[in-house]
Amino acid sequence: MPSQLVDRLDDVAGRGLRAVARYERDGITVTYERDDVSEKATVIDRIHDELVLQELGREYLERLFQVGRWHCTMHRFEEAVCIHYTHGEFSGTFVSVDSGTDVDLDRVAEICHEYTE
Repeated sequence: MPSQLVDRLDDVAGRGLRAVARYERDGITVTYERDDVSEKATVIDRIHDELVLQELGREYLERLFQVGRWHCTMHRFEEAVCIHYTHGEFSGTFVSVDSGTDVDLDRVAEICHEYTE
């Protein structure tokens, strides 16, 4: 399934797709990484920790905003937009796309939802 997910995300983001990873409470697996984006084990481990921590705040956010179930969070940086899509308790997808590219971020989130385990 991860290659199908990457193929679908590639259809939407094209050359703007930087990285795709799937995570669970105990670890994270990078399923795609563009050649010019270098993975560093310590960074990916810290990203995994942050994704799990964000999951701990799910119920609070749902009660605070009162607009339904929390699906994802997007962070925009100078070089990348990072999307954290949750699939359930401490599992989800992490997608990174280039900032400044014409990528339909809502469609990226929809595709992540379609590949919920």
